[in-house]
Amino acid sequence: MSMNKREKYIEKPYLRRGTMLGEGRYRIDEFLGDNDIVTTYGGYDTFRNKRVTLYELFPKTIAERGAGEDQRISLKLMSNEALFRNMRRHMISRARKLIGLYPLENAGNILAFFEENGTVYVVEERSGETVTLSQYLQKRHSAKFTVEDLLKILGPVFTLLEKLHEKGIWHGTITPENILITEGRQPLLTHLTDPAEDIAAETLGNIAIRDMAYAPVELFVEEAGRGPRADIFAMGAIFYRYTTGETLLPYYERINDRKEPEQPKIMKTRIMDSQSDAIVKATALYEFDRFGSLQELLAGLAPDDIDLESLHSQQEEAVHITKLPFWYKKQQNEYRRYVVVVSAAAILLLVIFVPRLVSLGKDGKVNRFYKRFNEAGEYEKCLMLSELTPSERGVYANDYVSLPDELDDEHRSEIMEAKVYDFQLGHYVKAGSVNTKRSKYEYIRIDYVLNQAWITYQSDEKTEHTEIELKPAIDGSFTVRTTETDKEGKTRSRTEKVGAKKAKE
Repeated sequence: MSMNKREKYIEKPYLRRGTMLGEGRYRIDEFLGDNDIVTTYGGYDTFRNKRVTLYELFPKTIAERGAGEDQRISLKLMSNEALFRNMRRHMISRARKLIGLYPLENAGNILAFFEENGTVYVVEERSGETVTLSQYLQKRHSAKFTVEDLLKILGPVFTLLEKLHEKGIWHGTITPENILITEGRQPLLTHLTDPAEDIAAETLGNIAIRDMAYAPVELFVEEAGRGPRADIFAMGAIFYRYTTGETLLPYYERINDRKEPEQPKIMKTRIMDSQSDAIVKATALYEFDRFGSLQELLAGLAPDDIDLESLHSQQEEAVHITKLPFWYKKQQNEYRRYVVVVSAAAILLLVIFVPRLVSLGKDGKVNRFYKRFNEAGEYEKCLMLSELTPSERGVYANDYVSLPDELDDEHRSEIMEAKVYDFQLGHYVKAGSVNTKRSKYEYIRIDYVLNQAWITYQSDEKTEHTEIELKPAIDGSFTVRTTETDKEGKTRSRTEKVGAKKAKE
């Protein structure tokens, strides 16, 4: 879930809007996102009269929130206590170190942390309206980026990360979603306190905090050493994504399928071979094959020792004025012609085959339903018919309650003409078109207007007609009436209740 997605109504299991935290100082105003480990809220500092961001440690794989007024976080299993305790300790340790470095440029600065509701909360400065890096680049450019383009935007993030690494702090979960761009076009690295040290635990499963395209293999191995080279991998993966237009292969494909990502220099990108080699080295599968520091990565990306600060000041011009080389424009024109031809062919195939495939898929779905119906017991049949959802009723039954108002009389009459399912033919027929001259046939008609279903079976020996009331009685039972006529014309009728009452008896 994107960390910038805002919802006015906060659903469970998150903190309710208006909740006060930190001894009544911080108010929860909105839900911003959840990566399965940390939940992000937009809040308000009533003491400083400023908007803030609050991070709540809430690993939902191993923890849950109390019901009703109880908003405490508790563990589902006591065996996870050590893991949760470590996550709390790491989050507090990160927050304490970052508060000591305040103010940090190009970072979501940490203002405070506190323990409440059985968990940890971290308070971060709010920097007005922002967009994620991916949103920003999508709006600003229509082609692949050069390394210089990206350095003009991300240069300050390199500077910030170098300072953090020197202080023994590494991020561990850098993605384009955790880099925000302010209205002043400044990058902000957020989620600095997420407990990346503990996310390799198997009990946490495939959690959203780990974006496969930006997470190195060591983050998934419990005993692996984790540290600043995870950030080098993530930055290299971001450069790979936006210079090639493709996301990096996840680690498991590189290990299990022995695949390696294509090198940027052979993907018709607009970067130099040495820059391509630097990106490949930064995103090496194993940490000991990567650069040892961000400075080494920068030296590979900017071999002419570009001044990042002056480069960043040129960002506005670089984003809006980009002269593409002639060969790139030619390739783009050829690509557009190819897309037009392929799209036309695809549309033709869709027009011809998709309606038929949809029809076949629907027929198969109906057949499977009625096969299960025939194999079910009497009470299970009643339940199957009564528990159909409104959308399923349109597939398996005659349901005229929700017809669109704009239908003309002809179409309305066509839809309302009763249909029955013929078990021998394996498809629907109109009620008046059932071939009753066959020696043996069986069909069913379900009508939610009348809340009844009728099943008719006929053979040379007998004719059996069953009527089911689709609405259960108070005790959960269903009324079933059966009339049976043998070949000599003798008729027998019976009415019985099946279900809850009968089961108790």
